[in-house]
Amino acid sequence: MLLTGRHALVTGASSGIGLAIARELAAGGARVALMARRLGVLKEHAAALGENAFALRGDVRELRSMQIAADHVKKKWGAPADLVVANAGVAASGPVAELAPETWNDLIATNLTGAFHTTTAFLPDLLAGPSDLVFIASIAGTQHFPHWAAYCASKFGLIGFARSLREEVRPQGVRVTIVVAGAVDTGIWPAEKKPDPAKMLRPEDVARAVVQAVSAPAHVSFDEVRVLPAAGIL
Repeated sequence: MLLTGRHALVTGASSGIGLAIARELAAGGARVALMARRLGVLKEHAAALGENAFALRGDVRELRSMQIAADHVKKKWGAPADLVVANAGVAASGPVAELAPETWNDLIATNLTGAFHTTTAFLPDLLAGPSDLVFIASIAGTQHFPHWAAYCASKFGLIGFARSLREEVRPQGVRVTIVVAGAVDTGIWPAEKKPDPAKMLRPEDVARAVVQAVSAPAHVSFDEVRVLPAAGIL
């Protein structure tokens, strides 16, 4: 139970990678706030994790929503979050010539600005240190793929933001970990674009990498973790 005494918040925790991370953190002994926009299913997942988990409706696209979340965690447990996982994300594919401005704006608002809102809302508490801030990125943030321009842009931006942030907060004892994941078998994929599921990562694979990073001794930092399918980049 390496995470006993830790207070965590995971965004995008209603399904997929976020839910898997919440489960692994809870299994490690952490108290976990599961956050997403869908409160109904979120409550069911939190209840399954027991008394050390609770559901919290919020929208990473809205700064005020994240500030309320930070306050709620402190009121619920009497202590601020010291482990935040910025996982919430959406995806869309298609040629740039057919990319609607609304789609572009939604991806940037969720995947990039959402991570910024999560950071700024929780950073005052995290700076009290020692603490962990984890960003769930993607291989699409390190190389380009045709028909995924908006998604790539959001994830390239996320990695750049997280790298710069790390150097700012490292002296205060905040560890910033970027998890660069390959293709993961989740519902985020358009059916016609999804690789062979047998060759893809499972959400639990990413979750275990997160737990390994945040449970490391204080003098160790997993700055960036690449988790890829054994078959390679699909």
